[in-house]
Amino acid sequence: MRIRTAAAAAVAALLCTPLAACGSDSDGDKPAARGKNSNSSAPGGATDADDAEGDTTDDSNGSGDESAALKRSVRSYTKALFGGDPNGHDLLSKRCQSELSKEQFATMAKQAKNDYGTLTIKTISVDQISGDMARVSYGVGVPQFERKAQPWTREGSTWHWDAC
Repeated sequence: MRIRTAAAAAVAALLCTPLAACGSDSDGDKPAARGKNSNSSAPGGATDADDAEGDTTDDSNGSGDESAALKRSVRSYTKALFGGDPNGHDLLSKRCQSELSKEQFATMAKQAKNDYGTLTIKTISVDQISGDMARVSYGVGVPQFERKAQPWTREGSTWHWDAC
């Protein structure tokens, strides 16, 4: 039971900001870290067909193309995290990658898959896109992993999870 609790805490840490009370509306009050443009070529991994699944997005907060690319990245990150894929580390911002090693991510992803199974996005909404910063609310159907206004940053041409 202790391992399962530790894994849940680790996965929760990856899905929300460390200092925020996860799932609270206060997550949206924290400014997203502004990522520096890099030449990141992290694979998106999701197809346009994936973008329509469970889509509840109002694209009025950004262009349709920007919003669609952001949603694909959110889906890819979530699929990697709950699919045990260590390559999901590539979907973290450079800043977050420097705080969490690929080995640490791989361990958490493996444990998340073991504990929760392969979870996918059930709801997603792009709350805001402003330049290379964005806020996204999304969920996988498990209340403790429902996220509101979580920060994402665009590095190069790819959106990356930036809630570390």
